[in-house]
Amino acid sequence: MAGVVAHACGHQDSRPQTRQLLVWDRPPGTPVLARDDFHAHKARTPGHLLSIAQNVPARLILSRTRDHGISLAPLGLDGPVLGPRAGVHIAVLAAAVQSNAGQPVMTVTEDAAANVAAYGAPFRRHNGTRLRYALHGRIPYDDTAALQWLCEVHRVSPALRELFLTWFLPLCSLHIRVDITAAQLPALLKFWRRAHLARPDTPGSDGLAELWRRVAAGDMRWVIDVRTLSLAIPESRSPTASQEPEGAS
Repeated sequence: MAGVVAHACGHQDSRPQTRQLLVWDRPPGTPVLARDDFHAHKARTPGHLLSIAQNVPARLILSRTRDHGISLAPLGLDGPVLGPRAGVHIAVLAAAVQSNAGQPVMTVTEDAAANVAAYGAPFRRHNGTRLRYALHGRIPYDDTAALQWLCEVHRVSPALRELFLTWFLPLCSLHIRVDITAAQLPALLKFWRRAHLARPDTPGSDGLAELWRRVAAGDMRWVIDVRTLSLAIPESRSPTASQEPEGAS
């Protein structure tokens, strides 16, 4: 807050107070977000998202007062931590280092990308690593109650149902990129069962090579191709109560 008022919070007196903050001044004319900041940026990158992300101040405050977070004490700021909108980028880069990932990609919704992109701009390039975003839609995990009946009708096992919820639907959200509705779940479940039944005993090397090429290029159309999807389906896991998703992704 800035300014002087006669009465503040019911008290007669007010006094100025200053504190140090971690800030980033955006270079003039530098876009906050560009098409090449997205994985497979030659695909459908929404133009309106690039415009919305620009609507931020020229000076951004990167430090926040929080009980938990990345400490800024090494920078001489005792107390505040790195703001979560910047910290989420640091977390992805740290995970990439731990897993030896040379091309880290951060999955976000359009709203989240518009909200965090400006704060991640100082961190998306680090030690030769380029962090990019991959847009996805929300999954209606709160509206999956009817799936139990559908699974019984189509003879989908509990283990296969878990893979449908925790593996296939997230991949669909990366391809569809808009919110998946509850009304789409029956058709997606039938398609999922077809792909699972089409799984080959021994995947051919040519098919796997093509799958990896499309994954690396960010071409998610393989998710709606029965033959190609069947090559990627992992082994079913035994479901447990703790593995059941509870919120929207």
